Amino acid sequence: MKRTVLLLVMLAVAVGAALPAIAADDGKVKRFAQAETLGFYRDATVAYLDFGPVKLARGNKVAPIWAFTNGANGQRNIIDTVPGRADYTPLWAVRLVTWNDGQSGRVLRSAAAVRRAAAAGQVSIKAAPIVVNCPVL
Repeated sequence: MKRTVLLLVMLAVAVGAALPAIAADDGKVKRFAQAETLGFYRDATVAYLDFGPVKLARGNKVAPIWAFTNGANGQRNIIDTVPGRADYTPLWAVRLVTWNDGQSGRVLRSAAAVRRAAAAGQVSIKAAPIVVNCPVL
């Protein structure tokens, strides 16, 4: 048993020594500060960067992002796609969600919840005339 462990350690050291070392003279990676914004995706909290409004080029794909005009405390913007999905894009067509008069605003955490609230007449949704660049992390 001890001999097997010793052989495995020797093999790991030999393999590690054979791999090319990362050059120390590459210097530090330059990073730029950009605050993350939190949102909701299918009942989970997600983070994204908000680079603001953009002009669309021909053929750009967009997805909806729901932003609340009078949301409850703790309400965040809602998206319905994330990186890795075929319909993902960092370009978002803003949909403004407003709780209708007489409705008690509550935190909605998914696009499905927004759609249900709209179907029940609790909220109104209006397309805003902007698209924002907000890549999900």
